[in-house]
Amino acid sequence: MIKIRINANFHTIGGKSVLRSKDPRFLEYREQWASRPQSFAAGEFPLHLDIEASSNCNLRCPFCATNYRSIGNKGFMSFNTFKKVIDEGAKQGLCAIKLNSGNRGEPLLNRLLPEMIAYAKKKGIMDVYFNTNATLLTKDTSKKVIKAGLDRLSISFEGTTPEVYEKYRVGAKFNKVLKNIKDFIKIRNKIKTGKPLVRIQTVAVPEVAAALAEYKRFWSKIADEVIYFDFKDHAKQRDLVCDWTCPSFWQRLSIAWDGSITACHEYPDFCKLGNINRGNSVRSVWQGRALEKLRELQKKGRSHEIEMCNNCAFRAAEIFKLKKGK
Repeated sequence: MIKIRINANFHTIGGKSVLRSKDPRFLEYREQWASRPQSFAAGEFPLHLDIEASSNCNLRCPFCATNYRSIGNKGFMSFNTFKKVIDEGAKQGLCAIKLNSGNRGEPLLNRLLPEMIAYAKKKGIMDVYFNTNATLLTKDTSKKVIKAGLDRLSISFEGTTPEVYEKYRVGAKFNKVLKNIKDFIKIRNKIKTGKPLVRIQTVAVPEVAAALAEYKRFWSKIADEVIYFDFKDHAKQRDLVCDWTCPSFWQRLSIAWDGSITACHEYPDFCKLGNINRGNSVRSVWQGRALEKLRELQKKGRSHEIEMCNNCAFRAAEIFKLKKGK
């Protein structure tokens, strides 16, 4: 029996979900987020796009996938490429975008980010957000992204002490980044927009996993939501066979910084199915035969036959949990 679990890799331990909303359109979007994979219904267009504002990062975190796989050319998405994606998405009823793709880029390195947020909101995208390490979240940048209309922000922060944080966020300083986060919240509250809602998140590295109560206590005083992600072991991921299906194939697509349209937000360098700058549309890829073949393999429990899936640490982590009965 095929097993599909939605959002199974992260766990809220403090505050309230940043996905809360009373907007009927938003509620319908989240309902489809759960129901599309369960019924293997892709619809005519993805619900969500992961748009890679930057493939560069200013940190070197040891658990990051970039340390375990090669990455092609790096760069920053141009506004023209971004505009093409959003213009098509707006016409097709696109619900949400995240200004990251995969686990490799820090979007605040792209100076066009506030303009991108503002344009997406102007075109009617309901949920605009990004993940950040917050090292570049200065007061000036904070004001810009808040005023641009950002809906939510996810900030990655391991632990509650300099020792743990700086061990895993190599290149960042605990006190500086903590101040950036607190300043961001103060600015948001002063502007009184009510947005963006802020999620603090961590990978469940050993030091954090052993002190989740302290992590919750520390961050619940600061952020709207506190979560942890399951740790993914990049060394244990190949040739696992299981009736497990990745929900992403019925929810989202990824657009790399250069306009490449890829099937996977976890590994945007694999399985490129087109390019927005070379005449391909998001809709044509979403409904195309190549992606449908991948969906068919997923539905039949044959995801290990797909190279990018067979190399996926997220898939491996989920299969290990199923086999352990978690």
